[in-house]
Amino acid sequence: MSQPLRVVTENLPPLQILQKDGSITGAMVEVVNLLLKNVNIEATIEVYPWARSYQIALEPHNTLIFSMFRDESREDLFQWIGELLTINSYLVSLQSTKNFTITSINDAKKYSIGTIREDLAEHYLRKNGFIENENLYLSSDYKVLWHMLYSGRTDLAFTNDIFWQHELNDLNLDATKVKLVYQIPNFASHLYLAASLDVDKAVVERIKTALSKLKASGEYQAILHKWNIPFN
Repeated sequence: MSQPLRVVTENLPPLQILQKDGSITGAMVEVVNLLLKNVNIEATIEVYPWARSYQIALEPHNTLIFSMFRDESREDLFQWIGELLTINSYLVSLQSTKNFTITSINDAKKYSIGTIREDLAEHYLRKNGFIENENLYLSSDYKVLWHMLYSGRTDLAFTNDIFWQHELNDLNLDATKVKLVYQIPNFASHLYLAASLDVDKAVVERIKTALSKLKASGEYQAILHKWNIPFN
């Protein structure tokens, strides 16, 4: 008998929202649940901090993972089922802090930047010469990331144009205190549904086909519209 399929993600409003009662809602949760239903696969979505979900999907656990950035460093580590969303990434600061003059990623090295451990942003910053605990500060989740910015422990946070306001609202932090400082250029901004390498290729193809049909039918766009997410 084949190993049951696992599905892992993180708490990432409005795409994946872990409710106080332990249930999970959100735009991509609806999409993935509908895909699983359409291919007759029964699986419960599990929510963990991103680093743990990522590690589970890296190992042979017959796992789907979402919503994950795709880039060269991850290309051969997963089976890529399909794109879920395109986003733009930014460095942000508090309105009350000094004006930051950043015209390239190198300009940002003189400031302290917070991001999530094992997020693609961490790999991007390391690749561009940022050093942990010198100008790069890693957090296990978004609560820590934003509290580090709001407490002044970091100058900037690495985020994007869709999630940050939801994260701040969820933490009861005043989103009007944050300003976009610098848009990250040439940064992979495509979020995917992916599978661990041991997932049966026939299953991957079935889900790929189901995702294409979902987009072609307009159901996918309707889910994004319901959650006030722009469709690219």
